[in-house]
Amino acid sequence: VTFAYEGQKPLLIDADFGIDLTTRAAIVGPNGVGKSTFLKLLLGDITPQQGEVIRNHRLRIGRFDQHSGEHLTAEETPSEYLMRLFDLPYEKARKQLGTFGLSSHAHTIRMKDLSGGQKARVALAELCLNAPDVVILDEPTNNLDIESIDALADAINEYKGGVIIVSHDERLIRDTDCCLYVIENQQINEVDGDFDDYRKELLDSLGEIINNPSIAANAAVLQ
Repeated sequence: VTFAYEGQKPLLIDADFGIDLTTRAAIVGPNGVGKSTFLKLLLGDITPQQGEVIRNHRLRIGRFDQHSGEHLTAEETPSEYLMRLFDLPYEKARKQLGTFGLSSHAHTIRMKDLSGGQKARVALAELCLNAPDVVILDEPTNNLDIESIDALADAINEYKGGVIIVSHDERLIRDTDCCLYVIENQQINEVDGDFDDYRKELLDSLGEIINNPSIAANAAVLQ
C-alpha cells in the first residue's frame, strides 16, 4: 500500500505486510516515520491512496493505545465493571486486574476517580478478557510502571492470538517473543537479528552521519 496525508510526502510506498493468528511483531522506527499510521491502516481507520488492505470479515481485532482508558468514567469500580461485562465471579475479576498490576486497593475505587495509569491497567485487563483474534498495541507502556510492563509482557507471551506492538520500550520488546520490524525509507521490513542488532545498525548510521559533513547537512535539511 501507499499512503500520504494531504499535502505531505508519502509515509509508506508500496509497503507490504501480512498478519494472521500466529503473528508476533514488534514494530520500531524513529518518530514521524508512520508507525501509528501503519496501525491505522491495519485497523481500517484510514484507507491507502494506492493498494488494498484485505481483512477477513470474521477477524476480531482488539486495540490498545494511550487513549484506551478514557472511557472508564463510571461510578462503578474496576471489579464491578469486569464482573458486569464478562459475568465473572468477584475473585476472578480481581485476579485479572492484579495480573496487570492494578493494586488491590484500586479494585474497589470508582473508575472515574482512578489515575490515567490505573485506567490503562483496567483497559488492558478488559482487552485480554475480550480475547480478540489479533491484538494491536500502540505504545502500550505509556502510564505503566515496570511491574505492569512485566505483567504486560507475560500476557503477550501467553496470548493465543496474533500480536502487533508499536513501542519504544526496550524492556517490553526484549521480554516478548516477537519478530522485530522497522519502518524506514517508506517501507516496513523485518530486522535481520534481534534488538541488539537493530540498535547497532542505528548507532552505525548515526556515526556515519556525524563523520560525514555532507550527510549531516542533508539530515539537518530533512528535519
